[in-house]
Amino acid sequence: MSDILIKDAYLITMDKNRRVFKNGAVVIEEDKIAAVGKSEEIAKEYRAEKVINGKGTVAMPGLINCHFHLPQMLMRGIQDDVEVMNKLIRYIWPIQGNFDYKDAIAASKLAFLESIKSGTTSFISTGLHPRYGIDNILKALEKSGLRGVVSKYIMEKGSYATEKSIIHEGLLETKEDSIREALRLIRGWNKKANGRINIWLSPRSVGACSVETMREISELAKKHSVGITAHWAEAKNNVEYTKKEFGMNMVEYAEYVGLLGPNVVFAHGIFFEDGEIKELASTGTNICHCPVCNSKLAMGVAKVPAMLKAGVNVCLGTDGAPVNNTCDMFREMRYAILLHRTNSSNPLYPRSEDVLEMATINGAKALGLENEIGSIEVGKKADIILINLNTPHSVPVHDPVSAIVWTVTGSDVSSVIIDGKLVMENREVLTLDEEEILKEAQERSGLVVKKANVKVPKKWPVV
Repeated sequence: MSDILIKDAYLITMDKNRRVFKNGAVVIEEDKIAAVGKSEEIAKEYRAEKVINGKGTVAMPGLINCHFHLPQMLMRGIQDDVEVMNKLIRYIWPIQGNFDYKDAIAASKLAFLESIKSGTTSFISTGLHPRYGIDNILKALEKSGLRGVVSKYIMEKGSYATEKSIIHEGLLETKEDSIREALRLIRGWNKKANGRINIWLSPRSVGACSVETMREISELAKKHSVGITAHWAEAKNNVEYTKKEFGMNMVEYAEYVGLLGPNVVFAHGIFFEDGEIKELASTGTNICHCPVCNSKLAMGVAKVPAMLKAGVNVCLGTDGAPVNNTCDMFREMRYAILLHRTNSSNPLYPRSEDVLEMATINGAKALGLENEIGSIEVGKKADIILINLNTPHSVPVHDPVSAIVWTVTGSDVSSVIIDGKLVMENREVLTLDEEEILKEAQERSGLVVKKANVKVPKKWPVV
């Protein structure tokens, strides 16, 4: 007797042959996928304790958000019309610098809730400070059922590229303290919760870490077999700083300090040149594209079509709530196509299947988990979402892949299975208290904005 049987669904497997079944079935035993195929064939061989009727739905791998800031969830909608550095200096950093552990846990639980309800089953996050109570956040992550990478910032200076000492004092750490905390988290949490929780390292920025510190991060990651994620080539001032300070472009500098390779995920990567793209491809370095954030802040357009054609593993991320407003990876997929078709005046590329790969199997590769998640295949972890297509904005369905990218939103996700366990069923999250989380997030958001003495502008008077 198997644990869960999903039957009669459109099944998008994302396996190497990209098989799609019109009336597909998936059998789950413990945390693994035990069988995949046509429903009529699977029904002859398998019985399950829990049967999910997938009629009118798509079953597919859970989405993977490869760049995400848990604490920033309380800053959704705070000043949506501002240049990126002003956003950081006047709003994001002061608010985060005034966070306490209650603020941080409220933000993180909201992030977990929205991720599950919009079909994200795995993520890479960054930006946690010890004063946030990281252990409590990790306990909440464990309870949520999500699969998550939590990366710890390493820093020694409060600089950002050419800007000296601009990071809010509440976010500062010494090199020794930040490394000590990162190692403590690795020892205590890495690979916990049946492997669902992973701890990575993250250099704060090129201006906040010396060459020696960057190299130490690289060596620590190798020693402890963990990944590295960093904001890289996301702003022109980072590129200018690296050229002025070291006489190198961003990829040359990354190679110089040991930050290239399959265990590295660079977020944004907007200002890479053609030669740099070739080096990224040859070293297997991953790039996380954040199209909504980059467009909202007018940061620039990453050369994603060129990266994909060169063989760079490009995945997708939403970045933080103040620079995107949602964690909806369906919106991210759709906007990635729109952005790059418009930018290149090419209506044929990227294709729907390209961005679906970026949000699933490419994301799994970026996490170093392509043999475990990212596709529905026998022996892999059962991280599966079901999406309701029987809606006015999706019917009629001629091609389920097209429907997923062009019509679906996160609110169409009906059920979520992670690590073989049902985490959401019929839009009800089973691992978290939704009402309590929403209430706490709303209250604490107002409190922390007041505590940080940040003035949130209104478009029109609110009476």
